[in-house]
Amino acid sequence: MTEQLDGTAPGAGPPGIATASYAADEALLAELRAAWPTAAVPGDGERGYITTDLDGSEPAAVLRLGDRFAVALVVQPGERFAVVPVVRDEILVTSWRHARAGDGLSAFVAGAPAASERTIDADQTNASVVVGEKVIVKWFRSVGPLPSRATLLLTHLDAVGFRDMPAPLGSVAWRSPAGRELTIAQGDVFLPGARDGWEWCIERVQEHVDHGRAACPAACDPWIGGPLGRLIGRLHAALGTASDTIPEPVSAADPAELAVWRLRAHATLDEALERTVEQDPAAAGVLGAMESSMRADLDRLPVDRPIPTRPVHGDLHVGQVLEWPGGLAVIDFDGNPALGDAANALRQPIERDLAQMLSSLDHVGRVVEHHAAGRAAVGLIVKAWIARTRREFLAALDARPDPALLAAFEVEQECRELVYAARFLPRWRYAPLATLRARYGG
Repeated sequence: MTEQLDGTAPGAGPPGIATASYAADEALLAELRAAWPTAAVPGDGERGYITTDLDGSEPAAVLRLGDRFAVALVVQPGERFAVVPVVRDEILVTSWRHARAGDGLSAFVAGAPAASERTIDADQTNASVVVGEKVIVKWFRSVGPLPSRATLLLTHLDAVGFRDMPAPLGSVAWRSPAGRELTIAQGDVFLPGARDGWEWCIERVQEHVDHGRAACPAACDPWIGGPLGRLIGRLHAALGTASDTIPEPVSAADPAELAVWRLRAHATLDEALERTVEQDPAAAGVLGAMESSMRADLDRLPVDRPIPTRPVHGDLHVGQVLEWPGGLAVIDFDGNPALGDAANALRQPIERDLAQMLSSLDHVGRVVEHHAAGRAAVGLIVKAWIARTRREFLAALDARPDPALLAAFEVEQECRELVYAARFLPRWRYAPLATLRARYGG
């Protein structure tokens, strides 16, 4: 009998989610279209599980989940569909409104109709609802055109015995007009007391800084590189193990594909420069001084030989690693929501994941240093922490990464961070810029 990640035996653990694929309900679709757009959640201004701007679009399909619940699929650009969970109004039974935690939809899906529901505010890409403090149901806000990489990877990892993740419990899917099974909700074991890495990693470094390098107590335990490296080593080993879900996980990228990656990396640097020039000329000057060195590292991406690939996490940063009383757990295998399907390809070099994690560990230090308002002693401690954490992370891996690939992907990742900052969060620019300056002396 295999234990779940929360330590309970399957029979004594959380409710199960009956993995199911639902067909569209044409009668309900006509009813919902007549009442569209459905009302927002009354009272406090919440819109329930969704934040997508539906822009007046009508649903293209609707799935009936019991008597009170349904999920509308609204057409978006690029053959994608917005997922809009709705509930029949308890007073006006002929009308529908956006579902919210407390309505019972997630509990119904989890097979625990009387259980409590609450949202997790930290998940911005999707909408996550905790059911009965035992199950977490993640509703994808947008699906298609391809099947969910997360569902595929979770099924594969579960099949090969990878246990450093919340145990998957099942999913709800819809067969799209193109004939693809699109996952609209995924259920996993809820890990009580879990905190994401941006919280616990930054806290560790801050405690380390506050106590001073020599006086940091053992309970602080700031040296997280080794545990993270061992965790990611186990993850990549599992991703490279064959299963019925992915019978041949290990493959290779040929030189033509690598040439496309190199061009795409240079294009990302071009965009980072262009957007930074528009918003922050001073930062653009610093970035421009480092441009030639950055391009030299991008050109280290080899285009004369095949490179081993396997399924990868795709968006591997410290925020995807939960710390809870049972240890560490990896989450969110959806890929990077800011990138397209090509950049979120299932099979990539493991150096892609490693570059993302190393970048985020560096940024953890930059966050602590930034909030110290230029205190020189803090800068020295953080610099030493970053160097040791990087060294211990790489040493703990099962396989040695290719230095050329790692260097190129790290530069590209920092450029992606700069583009993200320019598009969504300008105040974040300091972190990737500080990382690049530390590397290239800009």
